[in-house]
Amino acid sequence: MLADPAPGEVTGEFRPGSHVKLFLPNLPYLAISHAVNASLVRPADNEQGWQYDLAVSHSSVEDQVWEFQLRRGVTFQEGSPFNADSVLLNMAHFQRQPFTFSKLSTILERVEKVDDYTVRFYLSEPYGVFLQDAIWLQFYTPAYLKKHGWNGKPSCPNLAEPGPWGLGPYILHEGYVEGDRSTPEVVLKANPRYWGEDRPKVETVTIYTELSIEQARDLALFSDGELDITPVPFADEVETVLSPHAKLAVSPSMNNYAMHFNLLNGNPALADARIRYVVNHAIDQEYLLNLSMLGEGVLSPTMVSPNFPQVSAAIDSLQSYFEDYASSNPQAIESLRDMVRDYQREQDLDPNAPLRLSLLAQESFMFLIGDIQHFLAQVNIDLQIKAVAAEKQVFRQLFDTVEGNNEIHWDLLLWGNYDWYKHPWSAFFVYVPGSPWSTLPPNEALVEYTDQLLRTPLASDDYIPLIAEFIRHVHENNYMVFLPSPNNVYAVNKELVFNPGRSAFVYLRDLEVTGQHWSQRGEAAYPAERRRPLQINHRSLLEASL
Repeated sequence: MLADPAPGEVTGEFRPGSHVKLFLPNLPYLAISHAVNASLVRPADNEQGWQYDLAVSHSSVEDQVWEFQLRRGVTFQEGSPFNADSVLLNMAHFQRQPFTFSKLSTILERVEKVDDYTVRFYLSEPYGVFLQDAIWLQFYTPAYLKKHGWNGKPSCPNLAEPGPWGLGPYILHEGYVEGDRSTPEVVLKANPRYWGEDRPKVETVTIYTELSIEQARDLALFSDGELDITPVPFADEVETVLSPHAKLAVSPSMNNYAMHFNLLNGNPALADARIRYVVNHAIDQEYLLNLSMLGEGVLSPTMVSPNFPQVSAAIDSLQSYFEDYASSNPQAIESLRDMVRDYQREQDLDPNAPLRLSLLAQESFMFLIGDIQHFLAQVNIDLQIKAVAAEKQVFRQLFDTVEGNNEIHWDLLLWGNYDWYKHPWSAFFVYVPGSPWSTLPPNEALVEYTDQLLRTPLASDDYIPLIAEFIRHVHENNYMVFLPSPNNVYAVNKELVFNPGRSAFVYLRDLEVTGQHWSQRGEAAYPAERRRPLQINHRSLLEASL
């Protein structure tokens, strides 16, 4: 295969008329959010997980008082200045309508203006993940706030309508996308007033949110100008490499498959620890990883990727526990089947009939679900699938379950929990009972573990032991279904430079096209010599963090 010529042909400069089209089926608002808006720090593929954005420096006192020096010369997309007053106005609106995926809204006491370009946040307790939360403290114009407020939700914030309301390198031109609602198509235009050094190189970006994975694959692989970036099923890697229009890009990730047990209003069988144990131990993770996922991922003892900083060390410290656990608990299929039948007899159910459980999931996960069905059938569990087209449909049912308002009955629910926080909290936050992201009943131990995790800085000596103990507790109680952690696998237009990172973020400002890209060639045909297979852009974990 040939070396990819595109990285040597891009210029790092803005190309008028350039246009890139993406399909983002999982958490699309993550990529769009940091393209249309800005925050004190923004996500980065480095070990700390962030880099300065609207701030140029910060300091903290015991992780409880946080001070930021703001960047000067920053303007909103409509031309008005950004300064300390902008922060105070937005934080006042945040406190009325906060995001709820972390603890920040409950411990933020006040925000103080020190001078026009210095702000100070006061928290009621130490908070080791404040900089991760700061990634999602985005700022809007007074006109937008007057119309929509801060728009906080269980998911991350975003713009509720098109317009020059933000601070980012792209303006939301058409459509909208949030965690619980979106238009099928979202169009961004480069911001001519963008103040940062890393200005966009592509003029127009279109994001599709409701294609099927098969539609997206075919558009990227077999047509020119229809789709430039899309995740592809692992089974389509070879076809992607051989495509005349696409190349393959792969990166290790901190992403996870989140499969919930519904312990709030699902099948009562799930409240029995034996049934949750059977589900987790009937599913062969190594089989899923090596066959269903074609080796594109890593094994994980719980729903947290070992690729997160320090998590691998925490897992390694638990090896003796895992060995003892395996030797003292039933593992054989027949033993697991007997556990299901014992439960059925105790509940006056027919042990010869399968125990029926339902799974709600996005259609794009069917490649994984079929094998999970097979494993559970071996232990007398009939997994019935309720597949929906869009991620937002899954989220709607998940968010409504905590209040008992879910319209679709489900026992298990699967979504792509692709890292959005640059910290293991993006995996562990599903264990906060009572939150929209959790389907667990009240549990004091989990509250204490999650509180400790939010308080403890990554560099603390207590961090690895805490992560290890949290993993052990979750593993022992089988609070989620544990599946391998996937790599990021994309089909990418041959004339586009895109390096996938370790998370769900797609850094739109970094996209670049060559002069041979469909948006630059005009009516000219795509040259035959450019259609040949290219080497895979297979990044290591270290490269993905640079």
